[in-house]
Order: sequence, then structure tokens, then C-alpha cells
Amino acid sequence: MDIFTHAAAILMVLYVAGHPLLIPFGVLGAVIIDIDMAWFFIAREPSLYLLHHAGFSHSFFGATVLSAIAFVTTFVLSSAGWLPGTIPAGVLLPAFAATLAGAYLHLFLDWLAAPGLPLLYPLTEKRFGLAMTPMPLYFLVTLLSLASLGVIFLAGELTIGLAEWYLGIFAGILIVSAGMKWVVHRNVTGRSYYTLHPFQWIVIREENPSYTVVVYDMFRGVIREQRFEKFEGITHEEARRYDSPELRRHRYYSYVTTVEKVGSEIRFRDPVREEGLITYPPWYPAVTVNIAGGTGPVRYS
Repeated sequence: MDIFTHAAAILMVLYVAGHPLLIPFGVLGAVIIDIDMAWFFIAREPSLYLLHHAGFSHSFFGATVLSAIAFVTTFVLSSAGWLPGTIPAGVLLPAFAATLAGAYLHLFLDWLAAPGLPLLYPLTEKRFGLAMTPMPLYFLVTLLSLASLGVIFLAGELTIGLAEWYLGIFAGILIVSAGMKWVVHRNVTGRSYYTLHPFQWIVIREENPSYTVVVYDMFRGVIREQRFEKFEGITHEEARRYDSPELRRHRYYSYVTTVEKVGSEIRFRDPVREEGLITYPPWYPAVTVNIAGGTGPVRYS
């Protein structure tokens, strides 16, 4: 979800729950998670790929660390008089809890919408996500959040009616999204992902020795089906010998990875992204390893 939705969601939840004084802390936790968008220049280093957007900061560990840093920084600046107001000692614990609530709600909403987040990092880099919010509904949520924040800004206040209206429509959009996801799951076996088309989904089914990728239209059924061999010209055991930050980064971003050996080159690629079936994330859809004269340098394609 976008940063406006994250801010609006925790704002409305805390207001409806009867904690308006904790709203600034909830919003702080909700938005600090996306600070990773400012680290893109660091994440260009292959070994630091988890610093990219939706990486380390979008794990429970990373969200907790960032929330704690943001809260302590806010408390210190407030105590020093560099921020308006002070944080009374009696509300420190509730304020920090609200900050964590904003951060964890951020993770929950992204888990619903995103194809995958490393929620359990550093225990594992495995990504988790429902990918159940088609892009038109995603944009509708963004519009809802912007409109609600705009009303609050123009009116100068938040009302219980607006908060309940926002949460009700938001919940309705999520229910519709979940229903669409369920229809796809019921008709096609595999992991499903939304696309830019409002009624078309990509479904990936892993088999031996290949992956089957299906384009499913909710009104026309299966409209395209492709099969990609996992290994061509190379065995699974031989492919496992090659490991590097570049390859680990490629696998992290990929939906599937196939390996093909042609002459002195071994190409690791994600055909789902390379062929434009799903365009996100756009980073490093393929890596080529030149093995002439031994294991050579890694090239990007």
C-alpha cells in the first residue's frame, strides 16, 4: 500500500478505538517503514539487496527496530525542545505501543497487497504475501485515503463518522479483492498474482521438471498457458554450485528461476518478469555467469 493509505489507516483505527492523542505516534510507525525508499543507492550493492524497498524494513524485526529508533529520536528531540510539545512520562509506553501498532498495521496491509515481504527476516529471506489487491482496487484505496486526508485537512478536524466511513469502504474493497482471489484459486491450481488488468491474474504452478504459468481471465477462463523448463543444458546439482550476492539477489526478487547453460554461459532468469507477465519488481530479472576458464565474472542482463 502507499504511504497515504498507511497513515490514514492507523489514524482512523486509533480514532475509532478512542485514542486520538496517540495518533501522531501511530502515524510515525506507519510511515517510518517506507524510509527504505531512500536507501536505493545503498541497495545497488549486490550483497545489500535486502535494504531495497520492501526488504529488511518490511520484516517484523526491521519494523520493530525502525519504530524504536523513530520513537526514541522523537522523544529526545521533544525533550530537548526541538519539537513542539513534550511526551509525558506516563504515556511513554502507550505511545511506543501506538508506534508499533502503526508499523505492524503497515506490514499487514502490505502483506495483503504485495507479492511478498521477508516478514521473518533474519530467520529466513522467504517472502510472504497474499497479492490479492488488483491494481484498480489498489488505486481506489489510494484515492479513498487521499480524499479522506484532504477532508480532514480542509475541515480541520476528524469526526467519528468520517473514520467509520473510511474503514467501512476500505474493508469493503478488501472483501471484494479477497473474493476475486478466491474465484481464481477455485478455478486454477497454483500461486496467483494480480496484474494491471482488473480481471486477469497470473497463476504459477510448480511441477517437475518445469513451471507452468497461466494467464486467467475471470470472465473467459484460461487465455494463455506457458511451460518453462527449470534446467536446460545443466543439472540441478551443477546449478547449485553457483552462488553469489548477484544470484541471491536475483532469486529474492523472482517468482521462479530457470537455469540454462549455453556454451560457457549459464543464465539464471525469471521468465515471469522477463516476458512481462508480471512487471513488479523490475530489478534484476536475469543474471548471466560466464564460466570460460572457470567461474568468471557475473554479468547482468
